[in-house]
Amino acid sequence: MQSADHQLRISLNRILSGLILGFCLLSSSLADSPAPTPAPSAAVPSNDYPTQARVEYVFGCMHKYGGENYDHLYGCVCAIDKIAEKIPYANFVATSTLAVMIKTPGERGGAFRDAAGGREAIKAFDSFIAETEATCGLKKKKPAAN
Repeated sequence: MQSADHQLRISLNRILSGLILGFCLLSSSLADSPAPTPAPSAAVPSNDYPTQARVEYVFGCMHKYGGENYDHLYGCVCAIDKIAEKIPYANFVATSTLAVMIKTPGERGGAFRDAAGGREAIKAFDSFIAETEATCGLKKKKPAAN
């Protein structure tokens, strides 16, 4: 009988393997090489991001840039549209999950922090998101003066 700690490590390793696979796919999808054009009969969905995921991104983005107003709304909608054009939803979820999990303190987060290429993938992802948001006219909110 395996200990609960051992079973948790096995589960985390399986999740981590899936996330790393997602990062590999993300890296290839972010490459600047032109993608082959699918045959007209092969219907590739141009919008594989669920509405709820888009809305959650926009709310988080507006909060990040200073609150709910039309300038932030339009900029954040622009950003998620551009992100959706470049990264498949599954890769976006995997990378976003790793970005959160890598910050988890203690032993549970260690599996994510120690993943080969994990930190580099997060750095590339964060850079891509920041570039995309800047392209859409979003600027970091200024710290409040005391």
